[in-house]
Amino acid sequence: MTTPRLLVAASIGLLLVGAAAVALDRRAEPRRTAVDPHGVALPAQRHVQLSTVMPSPSDFDGLHAKLVGGTMPPGPIQATVLTDEECEADDEGISHCLNRLRLADGSEIAVRHPHNMGDVPCLASGEEVELTPPL
Repeated sequence: MTTPRLLVAASIGLLLVGAAAVALDRRAEPRRTAVDPHGVALPAQRHVQLSTVMPSPSDFDGLHAKLVGGTMPPGPIQATVLTDEECEADDEGISHCLNRLRLADGSEIAVRHPHNMGDVPCLASGEEVELTPPL
């Protein structure tokens, strides 16, 4: 084999080894589907609009929550749901779940998430969400 052909063959071999390594890495860590505390599978990523007042209940066009503890983040940020508590429904069938969240910067906040559990699943412990503060 001539030197240019050998270089091309070696380059192709390295690319194939790299592609196989990436494929095996993705297969080794399957994407985990979050499930809310009531057994409902959740979308891969949900977005929560934060507020300083109790918002209207979450529905199919978005999730809403009131900040009840901690400092409002200055901008959009990823968070991990730590807890889902106090989910008893009121007389109108709306739950005002209390959730603690750990923000990507390591700080924690608490929110009240109003929603009808029959229509919108709870925020689930371990779920990753994107938070957006009010403008």
